[in-house]
Amino acid sequence: MPRYLVLANQTAASPELTSVIREIVTNDADTEFVLLVPATPVEDLLDWQEGDNETIAERTAQTAKDHLMGVGAKVARTEVGDASPVKAIENELENHQETYDGIVISTLPLQRSRWVALDQPRRIERRFKVPVRHVVGHSVTMSREDLINGLNEDLNLELEALLRSVYHAAAGRGMLGHELRELLKKELPSELDHATFLADKIVALGGEVRIRPAMPAEVAAARELLQQNIAAERKIMVRVLEMFKGLGNVVVLTGDEHQNWAGEVRRDRGRGEAVAAEFVVTSIASGGDDEV
Repeated sequence: MPRYLVLANQTAASPELTSVIREIVTNDADTEFVLLVPATPVEDLLDWQEGDNETIAERTAQTAKDHLMGVGAKVARTEVGDASPVKAIENELENHQETYDGIVISTLPLQRSRWVALDQPRRIERRFKVPVRHVVGHSVTMSREDLINGLNEDLNLELEALLRSVYHAAAGRGMLGHELRELLKKELPSELDHATFLADKIVALGGEVRIRPAMPAEVAAARELLQQNIAAERKIMVRVLEMFKGLGNVVVLTGDEHQNWAGEVRRDRGRGEAVAAEFVVTSIASGGDDEV
């Protein structure tokens, strides 16, 4: 049966790569794929992700595998490889002693791709004497100006979260306030790291960092803290869905609300079109779980 090695990272679940995989499967449904994801350094990624190089690559590989199998591809296995695409393929061939009918390499566009800038697709074909098909994931990128604007929006959302956390920690009273402060002590460093990462990306792209976060609203009761945080999370969800407009049938699951209900996540602070369905459920310790 035909067997292909697929080399991809940030475009591993892109529509462009999916289309090529579907085309190959249409020609021969028995085709098998091995997905190889180089452990790209965190600082070279387009967006912030938690974890080190290998952890992120493993997560990417699993997500892409699930996606490709969902469109009918037979993914025999996934591997995380060296950050260098050439070295990653070399190790794969040495370690598994398998032959491939072709290699599919999926990259970002030239302006964003280190792999393309270093002419990796052609170098790989010449070195390993295997036909290479180069797929460009245009859909996962945007113009430089749009990218900078989006990063600034994300930066201000992150700063809003920092300000809101500090205010909520100060506004909490009694046992609630103590537990909240302890929780925030653990969360704030990662929030600050993310904000710094975003600011560095903006500068690296030649953009201007624009600091304009919305100030947290005053609260009179502990219940309002939760309501503010839920509203903020919805704002971030809408922002993420705007970035991936091709997604359909998005479902958001919310837990630990001590109540059950279904609703919609909408743009424009709840007044615009629906972008996802939301199901809210109780916590494990609450009653009424059987009513969901």
